[in-house]
Amino acid sequence: MTIYMMRHGQTRANMEKYYATEDEPILPVEDEKIREIANAVEELGFRFIVASPYLRVRQTAKLIGDVLKMPIAVDEKIHEIDLGVLEGKTFKEAYDLYGDALQPWIDDPYTNGPPNGESLEEAYQRAESFLSTAREDTLYVSHDGFIRAVLCARDGHIDNFFRYKIENLEIVRLK
Repeated sequence: MTIYMMRHGQTRANMEKYYATEDEPILPVEDEKIREIANAVEELGFRFIVASPYLRVRQTAKLIGDVLKMPIAVDEKIHEIDLGVLEGKTFKEAYDLYGDALQPWIDDPYTNGPPNGESLEEAYQRAESFLSTAREDTLYVSHDGFIRAVLCARDGHIDNFFRYKIENLEIVRLK
């Protein structure tokens, strides 16, 4: 089975290097780029587009869905890795506020999440659950972190998480 996932459009958080919140919007995307992506999506023969509930992803999915006249469904399971107290802050800002409370996550992000956040192992389990229900006829629009967790789940272990990097608007094919 082949599954396709796409990362959302670029945000100010991506450009300014801070951890985005759930309501972070995308920056404008050129019409030509939207048509290029929509054409690629159409060629792959998708019947459905499913998006993370985060604003930046819903906006990205809507741009493509509007061109292709496809409705967008939302799936909570494909949201970004929850970074808890880091959201809306640069790492330095978070460290200045939370210091030692971040240390377990810094030392071992696989088993520890940041305060009020999710560990990579927890994200990996969510990715495994997603893979067990994902469909070939659907484009899943999500986030860099979650797509990397899905790639790791496909591989059978979380160890390669930091080796993957998904660009904004990149479509990733998972076999």
